[in-house]
Amino acid sequence: MWKKIIALTYILFFFMIIPSAYAQVGEAEQSSTNVVVMIVPGFSMQEAEWLWMHGDKRPLWEDAAFAAMNVRSAGPYSYLNNMVSISTGKKALGIQDWNSYEIGEEVEGTPITDLMNELKSSRADTGVMHPHLYRLQQKNLQSDYRAEVGILGQTLQEGNVKRFVWGQSDTRHEAIRYGSLFTMNRNGESDGFINAIQRNPEAAFGMEMDEEIILNGMRKQQEKKRFNVVEWGDVYRLFEQKPLMEPRKFAFEYERQLIRLESFIHNLINIDSHHVWLLAPMMNQEAYDRKEQLAPVFYWNKEVEGALSSQTTRQSNLVSNMDVVPTIISSFNLPVPDSLIGHVMDVNPLESVDKQIVFLEIEEMVSIFASRGTVLSIYITSLVVLLLGAGVGIILAKGQMLWIKLIKIILIAGWSSPFWFLILTLWFHKVGVIGFLFLLTTCSLICGYIFEKLCRQAVVLIGILLFLTITVDLFLGSPLMQRSFLGYDPIIGARYYGIGNEYAGVYLITAFACLVPVLKWARKSIVVLIIISMMSFQVVMLGKNTLGTNAGATLSAGVAYLFILYLVFKRKLSFSVILLVVLLASGFSLLLLYFLQQSGSQSHIGFGFERLLEGDFLYIIDTIQRKLAMNVKIFRHSNWTQLFITSYVLGAVILWKRRLRVEGFEERVFLQGGVVASFALLVLNDSGVVAAATSMFCVVSAHYYWVLTSYQNKVA
Repeated sequence: MWKKIIALTYILFFFMIIPSAYAQVGEAEQSSTNVVVMIVPGFSMQEAEWLWMHGDKRPLWEDAAFAAMNVRSAGPYSYLNNMVSISTGKKALGIQDWNSYEIGEEVEGTPITDLMNELKSSRADTGVMHPHLYRLQQKNLQSDYRAEVGILGQTLQEGNVKRFVWGQSDTRHEAIRYGSLFTMNRNGESDGFINAIQRNPEAAFGMEMDEEIILNGMRKQQEKKRFNVVEWGDVYRLFEQKPLMEPRKFAFEYERQLIRLESFIHNLINIDSHHVWLLAPMMNQEAYDRKEQLAPVFYWNKEVEGALSSQTTRQSNLVSNMDVVPTIISSFNLPVPDSLIGHVMDVNPLESVDKQIVFLEIEEMVSIFASRGTVLSIYITSLVVLLLGAGVGIILAKGQMLWIKLIKIILIAGWSSPFWFLILTLWFHKVGVIGFLFLLTTCSLICGYIFEKLCRQAVVLIGILLFLTITVDLFLGSPLMQRSFLGYDPIIGARYYGIGNEYAGVYLITAFACLVPVLKWARKSIVVLIIISMMSFQVVMLGKNTLGTNAGATLSAGVAYLFILYLVFKRKLSFSVILLVVLLASGFSLLLLYFLQQSGSQSHIGFGFERLLEGDFLYIIDTIQRKLAMNVKIFRHSNWTQLFITSYVLGAVILWKRRLRVEGFEERVFLQGGVVASFALLVLNDSGVVAAATSMFCVVSAHYYWVLTSYQNKVA
């Protein structure tokens, strides 16, 4: 009886599971993915905020995921350079005469089909055409970034995704059609209707986008996987013609065109568009002149809502142009090519995102970027004058107690200034540039006076304070460094997380200052143990992919601490033995740096190791060449060169002049170890001039302080 019941149960289960399986297969076959990317050149944060505040459909903007995007290319700021960069997922360059055309159009009197047949071996008679594809591909493959033109369209084509481009940004005098850079494959093949525009004598240049043609065309698409790109050129045309327009006419057209854009996006979302993006590849010239060089990005998806971010920046509401291609590819559940260095954008799920707070954060980023040159120029010049004045003062003020105390206060003020740069930036948006410089100067001088008046080891105490502050900031994800004038800038885009080169130099030298009392009072065995412990801690802080993520500073720390251990042991070693130890230590540091990348999200260092292990030595060579070129550029054009040359010359004088040397062993170790660390930072960092300048300034100013203290003690 029981056997019959069990058998009957199995039979019923079988007949129930089979239809269910078929239903799942059918559902999978019928599932579709539709991604639409709106390319809106000339659209800046000002237009984004206007639509959020004054648009007819405010919920549309409230419900969108939103972020600012760095749009830097490998060359000058331009619509074409930025578009090639965004569409390839790497910093890239455009070429002169690049454009896309439809059948029936002419280029300087030559039918486009004839020009294509002149330039390409295969005949072209369908789709959107790109006569200068070969030149664009070759130019970028020969650059240091080696961007692959057509990689997005090629990947989507291999994944059976229908690709279609609509619209353009033509003016009366120039054809501008760059949207197909997103849809074409490596052969330049793409479908599209570029001239999806209508005549309107009231609009800029007498033309504007034809919303109905585009929407009706998308409704007719039957493919299950669809990727549509719309180059909405109306905002670009409006700002191009603005210098010739009456202000009242421009204001009217400005609002009308933004409302038309809003209406189109609203209708677009309602025709079964699963993923809708609005990307601004470039801002209008007015926004660019105001230093508003972060572009708005909006994303609509009925299933998610929140704040956009990515592992490229590791900052909420901030993404990179390198993230667009991986994000689009992943939307179709396709594998992202290994050569792409960007990451898929994430939507941090939140019940609501206060756009006002985001706009204020972006405004602060822009304000710091706009003021950075002025603030750093004044600061660097002040440090140079401080060092030169202290150097002369040491010679002239010997025996003059008042002048010695004054110089020491100024030296401690300079030594503590990186701390105030971290803290005071929090109030910058309230006090402005002049107020910030006043606060920085006042706080630094007060700090110098208090520490000189009350502390016998002011250099050590300030060093400990700075070391702990930077360490805590790194543990918290660098919130202070990300918004500091001495930190890295999201608009410059050289680094978005970890520790920048300015503070890498300071961090190393302040750690050595922490060792000074240990070297003075502890037994040698304890000293060695503490140095090794400090070295291990700082290497992890500098190299871990969730903390400092600075390869050059990590390797420099290994070299500098090895040299300090050599000084502590006082053993005379031959040059060949020292060279062997340095090579072994460098190899060990590289191995440790590799292991520090194995947990957590992938960083740029981890990506470099990945390419190296896969045998992509060309990527490593290109990276080294870019780093060297960056150092040369900084040395030739940056204000940091003043401080670099001044501090290095004075450092050499200190090492050469016997009268400028200090008597304490621990202070000599600090000086020599700091010089080695600074030189290592110069050689091993991509912006080594900056790291070398800040580190050598700390070394020289601390050493001058100890020399003056020695004079003071002798007089007393």
